[in-house]
Amino acid sequence: MSLSLPNIDKIVFREFPAFTHPFLKYVFENKKFLGRKKANFLLNRMEMKTGRSKIVSYPYYLVIDPSNICNLKCPLCPTWQDLKARPKGMMDMETFRKLFEEVGPYVFAINLCNWGEPLLNPDICGIIKFAKSFNTVVGLSTNLNSLTDDKAQEIVASGIDILVVSLDGDSQESYAKYRVGGDFGKVMDNLKKLISLRKDGKHPLLVWQFLVNRHNESEIEKAKERAGQLGMLFMPSPMRTSMGKELLLPLYERVKDVEEWLPLNPRYNRYNYTIGPETRTRQITCNWLWKAMVINWDGSVSPCCGVFEKKWDFDACYSAEGKNLTIREVWNSPRYQLARKLVSAHMKKSKHLRPLLKLAKEEGLICAQCIKYGFLEE
Repeated sequence: MSLSLPNIDKIVFREFPAFTHPFLKYVFENKKFLGRKKANFLLNRMEMKTGRSKIVSYPYYLVIDPSNICNLKCPLCPTWQDLKARPKGMMDMETFRKLFEEVGPYVFAINLCNWGEPLLNPDICGIIKFAKSFNTVVGLSTNLNSLTDDKAQEIVASGIDILVVSLDGDSQESYAKYRVGGDFGKVMDNLKKLISLRKDGKHPLLVWQFLVNRHNESEIEKAKERAGQLGMLFMPSPMRTSMGKELLLPLYERVKDVEEWLPLNPRYNRYNYTIGPETRTRQITCNWLWKAMVINWDGSVSPCCGVFEKKWDFDACYSAEGKNLTIREVWNSPRYQLARKLVSAHMKKSKHLRPLLKLAKEEGLICAQCIKYGFLEE
């Protein structure tokens, strides 16, 4: 029995955060490429549910990193600390165009950020405009320390739906503890530029993302009040362990490693302080391998957004590293298929898990770490 439009609406909405729903609603109302998006989504869900390793559907959510260069030095971020793990650079417009011409008609949403500051890419506004031409929800996360008047106008005019501003504090003192090199006053000034330019005072949606840590937890209420005054959505988020290590070490070691950063307020602490060496993450499976794709600035493709080192990549597309593979070819590459077989066998408690795990380790698949320690926490 075919699903009616409202039912598909609801199913799609459940896959994305609530603050994206007004923009997803517009995707359904606009109808451009909607038939392909819906058919691909339903096929993807079926293939994910059955655990297929070679799949026909495209991912319906993308993370594309326009730049893995950043102007700040956050203590738990590997971007500035491990300069050899992945080459530094910025995606050019031509690479993005090739990527999105293939996959854009099937994608509901794209996040233009992963390991760097996206506004440093001079082509970012063109990238946003091109993505929007495919009737896709477009968002990015920025530290907003670098924004000229002209760039502010271009960003708003690009049609971007969601701008998440990483602002962990309500004063320079607490903010700069984690956002090292950042200027709280400058971010406030840049926010006011964007607010003055917003269409109808609502578009794009501005989200104040407040990573709660031990140095700023006393300022949550002040920041929430200021966000309300500015017309921003306030989104406090519990501090994570060191990015880049999340898939490489057991949870116990990761938490002990960053204990001085974790908030004392249990409401905002993601982790239980009483965990033991054998404790796994709460995430019991991985859907990244079926529903989403993470593409780096040079076209290389990582298993998920938690993979920092290039050595763990699945493959590369559109001339990155001299290759000219399509997204479809990378999406069904041997490493992608092996990873899906591995996770599917784990979930089904299949007798094939042990030999697949052995093969995954031999092939250097980081997904074997998730079978061992637990999957990336969402």
